[in-house]
Amino acid sequence: MTKELNSLNELGEEKSFEQSVIELVRYAIIVICIYRSPNGKTQTFFNKLEIIIQKLTGKYKTLILCGDWNVNFLQTSPHTRELNNLLLRYNLKNTINVPTRITKTTATLLNVVITNDKTCINSLRVMDLGLSDHYAQIISVSIPEFSNIPHRIKKRQFF
Repeated sequence: MTKELNSLNELGEEKSFEQSVIELVRYAIIVICIYRSPNGKTQTFFNKLEIIIQKLTGKYKTLILCGDWNVNFLQTSPHTRELNNLLLRYNLKNTINVPTRITKTTATLLNVVITNDKTCINSLRVMDLGLSDHYAQIISVSIPEFSNIPHRIKKRQFF
């Protein structure tokens, strides 16, 4: 079962922080897809990102943050330093380390897959599907298996 976390919708702001959040209830995984336009306000993005991380990290669930953040993780800049410090404070790791947008003159890592549990990601691929100027990020996530077979528990009570 999935559940959209509508309580986080008030954080959305066009161009600066556009998000969609779902929870995979049975597997204790929260997936947050975030877009920041190249024209979006970077400080607003960082502030809202920290708020959403604060609200969700206390829930003891696996977080997967993804999307086009338009911050180049392949360059050292004040923006990447601030973003990396924010991720470090909450024990979050970007699992992508190759360019996600390649043009004739640039190779940038703008699209991310970030998690608080790297062991949940079985595989990760970045590939050009030819549909966009950004490459797709394809992940395989391990989830615990649940049995639908009911278990009987017998108890003995001693008086």
